[in-house]
Amino acid sequence: MENKETLGKRIAELRKRKGMTQEQLGEKVGVSAQAVSKWENDLSYPDITLLPVLSDLLGASVDELMGVKPIDPKVIILDKEEKTDEGKAKWNWEWNAGRWPTIASCIGLIMICMVFLLHGMFHLFPYGDFGELKLNGWGYVWPLLIFTLGLSSINSSLTVSIVLMALGGYEFIRRVIYPYGTHLIGIPWYVILLVFAIAVLIKTIIRNVRPHDYYDRHKKGKTPVMEMSTENDYLDLDMSFGSGEVIYDREVFTGGTVDSSFGDYTIDLTGVKTFTSGCVLEVDESFGNLTILLPRHVKLVKSSENNFAAFSVTGEPDLDVAQQIIVKSDVSFGSLQVVYR
Repeated sequence: MENKETLGKRIAELRKRKGMTQEQLGEKVGVSAQAVSKWENDLSYPDITLLPVLSDLLGASVDELMGVKPIDPKVIILDKEEKTDEGKAKWNWEWNAGRWPTIASCIGLIMICMVFLLHGMFHLFPYGDFGELKLNGWGYVWPLLIFTLGLSSINSSLTVSIVLMALGGYEFIRRVIYPYGTHLIGIPWYVILLVFAIAVLIKTIIRNVRPHDYYDRHKKGKTPVMEMSTENDYLDLDMSFGSGEVIYDREVFTGGTVDSSFGDYTIDLTGVKTFTSGCVLEVDESFGNLTILLPRHVKLVKSSENNFAAFSVTGEPDLDVAQQIIVKSDVSFGSLQVVYR
């Protein structure tokens, strides 16, 4: 590493070598992930009293951190893979709460597919008119959809999640055992909506009447996260559990990857003058709202997969524009809006 690099870039490189996220480093140092992000983007600097702590955590002397002495690149960890003496790879598992909705949706889809598979192969989950209850494929599926929605919302609201999982699970079990003579009390759809509305109302009231510091201390794992990199004019952005606007302040845009969940964010690309050929912005948005601001001298090309979500465009580019940006989006239970400015 050359001495011309900044303190922030040296901290970022050493952190990545250690396989730590910004949140993990911040927790060890005693600051927020946002503070670490500001250090690495040279928006602020760590307090001088923290330099010895950073030096110990990152495995470099204070002189090396400050750029007095170049850092000897002894070990570089790529993709969190570490080679052992036997030449085998040791994989480090790191939990990313922002991926839970995707995992929960996959679990729900597997359960739904298993219902149809077992029905076709072993005649389980029978169809028919069983007195007051008429069962078909949809009769088994809709309780599982409610259960899956509750499962995927654990990170956003535990109260609502428990209510939905309890209702969906109860109705599914009721339908499974009903054809065999065991009858449980049915829950009308309007009662399900009523309980869901009451749960959301109680959660909202508790959140607003409690002191903010109380809620912050008890939300466990829902700390707002924003990690950003613009190296080589490529935007790498990870945002969750918060809100805000990210302004891309470079004149050239080569593409990017955006992972946004449980938040309300805006990405401003209006300052970009040149969008390179084949420019692709990959967006993974779940349980939140994301707005992308584009200048009028670029044409939008959409490539999207939306599940219970919306993708809208407001405004139009100028006529006969030569530049284009391809937005590949995967939006689940949220919204993605592109606005021309």
